[in-house]
Amino acid sequence: MMESASRQSSEESLGRRVFEVSKQRAVEQCLARWRNGLKADWSLLSQDDIVNLRWIAGELWAARSREEWDSLHFSKVDLRNTRIVVAHADRLRRHRVNHAQTISVVVDLLHAAREATYAAERVSDGRLPS
Repeated sequence: MMESASRQSSEESLGRRVFEVSKQRAVEQCLARWRNGLKADWSLLSQDDIVNLRWIAGELWAARSREEWDSLHFSKVDLRNTRIVVAHADRLRRHRVNHAQTISVVVDLLHAAREATYAAERVSDGRLPS
């Protein structure tokens, strides 16, 4: 019986570690895309801003399905909206505002940024926005 409990604990520990490594990998890819999308504007973010982005990205990854995570286009977020995401992340981290509501607001903002970018691309291509 002791061996079974030990094995279960070891499997749980391994599961948590795999989860954390997967989360860290996803967050690093997210930040690379965000940085590439912002181009030179990335340098206008402080280290604290980047820490907040990294943290909120981890929260998004943990809170949403992989399908929804994959639908988020971090490279489409402009500096103005990035600063809004940073502000939400900071309030959530430091002041413990409503987690689920804040995550939903950030996801909505990310989806809106993607849609705005695609609409602007359609207009510049001479196509009507849909």
